[in-house]
Amino acid sequence: MKRSIWILGLIVLLPLFESCEKEVPGTIREGNNIVVNQYKQWNTSKQPAYIGDISAFPEDLQTVIRQRFPRQVSMDAANVIIVGANDLAANHDKLAQAAENGAFVIVPSTLSVPWIKNGLFSVSDAPKDLAPLITCYCGWGAGQLYVMYDEPEVTPEAPGASSMSEKEWAELIRKNKKMGDDGGVSLMDYDNDAAHNENYFQTRMDPFVEWIDNCYMERSFKDPGSWDYDDLRANIEQSGQRLTFDYPFTLNAYIDKATWSDPDYLVKSGSISVEFRVFPIYMLQANGDKAGDYYGVVSTVTPHNQSMWGPYVGAHGACRNRIYGFWFADMDVETSLLNINGEPFNGLEYYDRPLPENQNTSKSYSNGHSFSLTGSFTSGITGDKPTITRGISLGGTWTSTTNYTLETINYTLDSSTPVVKYHYWSENVKLTDDWDDWGKINQNFPSPVRTEFSSHTMWVWHVPSSVVKDNDTRQFVLNTHINLRYSTWYHWRGALEYDSNRKEHSVSIPDHTWALERPNRTPWGFIRLRNAANNEMAHVTFYEHGKEGGTPVMELTTSYGKGEEARVGLPVGIYDVTWDIVDGDSGAKLSSWIYRNVEVHSGYNDETATHRISSVDGEQR
Repeated sequence: MKRSIWILGLIVLLPLFESCEKEVPGTIREGNNIVVNQYKQWNTSKQPAYIGDISAFPEDLQTVIRQRFPRQVSMDAANVIIVGANDLAANHDKLAQAAENGAFVIVPSTLSVPWIKNGLFSVSDAPKDLAPLITCYCGWGAGQLYVMYDEPEVTPEAPGASSMSEKEWAELIRKNKKMGDDGGVSLMDYDNDAAHNENYFQTRMDPFVEWIDNCYMERSFKDPGSWDYDDLRANIEQSGQRLTFDYPFTLNAYIDKATWSDPDYLVKSGSISVEFRVFPIYMLQANGDKAGDYYGVVSTVTPHNQSMWGPYVGAHGACRNRIYGFWFADMDVETSLLNINGEPFNGLEYYDRPLPENQNTSKSYSNGHSFSLTGSFTSGITGDKPTITRGISLGGTWTSTTNYTLETINYTLDSSTPVVKYHYWSENVKLTDDWDDWGKINQNFPSPVRTEFSSHTMWVWHVPSSVVKDNDTRQFVLNTHINLRYSTWYHWRGALEYDSNRKEHSVSIPDHTWALERPNRTPWGFIRLRNAANNEMAHVTFYEHGKEGGTPVMELTTSYGKGEEARVGLPVGIYDVTWDIVDGDSGAKLSSWIYRNVEVHSGYNDETATHRISSVDGEQR
């Protein structure tokens, strides 16, 4: 599969050829081991993978797949299964079952796979001018789907009449050849360069690998009955929700017009990627003024500028002209937490403010938060999906750190209100022209303004108990508002040198709103049942009060020796607890017991949130 990237020497010939820039919008990310060029460490998946017959994929993509999924195992042991038509035909039922059991099955998008459920994907869903290349499906939960896109082959339009004289044409050919002779990239060999082709797919594989690993993190919840409730500190990262938004756009800008000539336009397409990780928890009302929702937020916004950059030289009779653009000018990013109807509400505050990013005195930066909560909270989330709950935790920590670069990009932060407002811009563009030296163009326009950069920040919002309370079903939305602008500069000369005005061009980006999963606001507490008998205590079971013999709320499979405790977390309520006393050697049941009317109540620490009972106080059945 051939991909043409016309480097500078050819870009100047745009009036003669249709440029074919092969960088798919919205696929490159930065930070957290996600990279932007082949000189950095590529992101590899943490998941064991089975790689079958993938000969249907392009050869360079096959290489990248094997690099990115190095932990290769059998099909039965794999979390990720990558197959082509032969494996799909031979193991159709087995692969379908693996997908339903939670494995991610990856196939070429050209294959028809009946068990990829109808309605998840259609050609009409594809971004403009992109073609599906890889389809990945997992049947876990409501079904998860990822489609990797590729640019289709583009047939250049027939060249129009040259606006250059034969002398100018010969000079450009000489400079193109000189670029190769000086150790640069050969124009003739560039399309067939292995490193280039590999890099093409490397940048597309990064967000795919990240998506798979994030999905497994979100599925790391276990059955509540299997948790060890002796560990009362929660890892808040388990409750994360991932939100993404990729928006493609096109700028068709009038630039300038020479006398008695047709006007010059610049038409380019780009995209912007937005990603949030939101970590919702709920502090119970037993914690007083600390109660309410907490939302830890990690934000990454990436304008993909590389496909917007397309300077060129032309001529209108004796008047030569150059257009520089589009390059990144500035960007405003505002992020808000709103009512479900999209309106602000009173009481929202920062628990931890957004960090100003490191001052722009070097190329490498870090941005991170680490905060701890003490007291009782629920770290699960509820919503339209099945309830996922860890129950009560008495303290927890959240840590998130990002390393990245912001070369030549400046910023300001306004967090005077709960709306997070960042402004990014570059002051390092040099509007000077060297008509005979295209090599200086990259010095005049720094890399981030003509390729891409990622803005990172993180913070924690607190919605107080005056707004949300125990058992509340209220839901909130996250809203992002982005203003993005690009610049152009038109430079032309006839007998003398002239400069035209620099112009700015705004991109219309719609606001985007996500409904946040609401934290599980059910109040919880603990029961501690101490074994006072000389023999083992086993088969400890919890029922709603008066429903003994029906469906239990929880059953414990562990046995407890004398003096040991069974401890469980349960929603606030009244319960009956049953257990058996068994012989520690043979396991034979010696007696059965019940303790009625055990009240589970919430509290702000282990002592106040726990109801202690002893086996000696139970009634024998």
